[in-house]
Amino acid sequence: MGLSELKSESSGIYNSINDINASVSHLADLSMSENHEANHATNLLHDFRSNMEELALNVTNVHGQVLDTDKVADNGIVSIENLDTSLNELQHMFTVSTKTINALVSKLESVNMITDSISQIASQTNLLSLNAAIEAARAGEAGKGFSVVAGEVRKLAENSKLAVQSITDILEEIKTDIIQASEAMNSGNSALAVQHTSLSATKGSFNNIKSSIEETIDEITTCIGNLTTASSKKDDVIDCVEKVNDIAKKNSDLTQEIAFKLDTQSDSLDKFNDTLDNLSKNISQ
Repeated sequence: MGLSELKSESSGIYNSINDINASVSHLADLSMSENHEANHATNLLHDFRSNMEELALNVTNVHGQVLDTDKVADNGIVSIENLDTSLNELQHMFTVSTKTINALVSKLESVNMITDSISQIASQTNLLSLNAAIEAARAGEAGKGFSVVAGEVRKLAENSKLAVQSITDILEEIKTDIIQASEAMNSGNSALAVQHTSLSATKGSFNNIKSSIEETIDEITTCIGNLTTASSKKDDVIDCVEKVNDIAKKNSDLTQEIAFKLDTQSDSLDKFNDTLDNLSKNISQ
């Protein structure tokens, strides 16, 4: 093979190396770009992991607060049930008291009937004593003793009538007080019935709140489970991306090393071609 043919072959190799070098350089640029994107993706995933962990912590805190609220609702329901029991007992006591008062009013009516009878007897006794006094006066001296007895009987009858009237007045006052107490009992019983109705409505509201809280607890529990699963898969994705990032970095380093060696080979061929040119000139001389 002559120098011209050797130089031609060398030029072909040189051109091929330059073409390969250009391709490798382009590949190195792509590898560096991939490495940069992989680093960016890794950073995004790390930020995403931090956000996921913060979200999981917040959801867990909310879960705890909702559980505390559920306990408060339970305590509220228990308090309402205790109050409801107390109101029922008080309402029963009002009912018993009302019946007792009504029975007492009936007995007072009976006492009034008795006092009326005593008053009538006293009036009749007074009338009889008056008639006896008249007859004693007609009898003259013989009826003086009987007249004294008739006077005493009349005084006793009048005093009895006055005493009965006083008792009747007192009983009427007692009856009035009892009737007022009965009306107050009835009003209190009605107020208790209203309170009982309001308390039942409040208890229903508490039960609805508790049902909503329990549904929220179930949803939060499901959310926590999903976050846990997502967090586990997210860690797998981060590991995979980091491995891809390592491979891309190694590939970039290897491509740059190949490009460097090709540059070295290209420089060597340049020197070789220069040597061939000098040798060709020397031979021509």
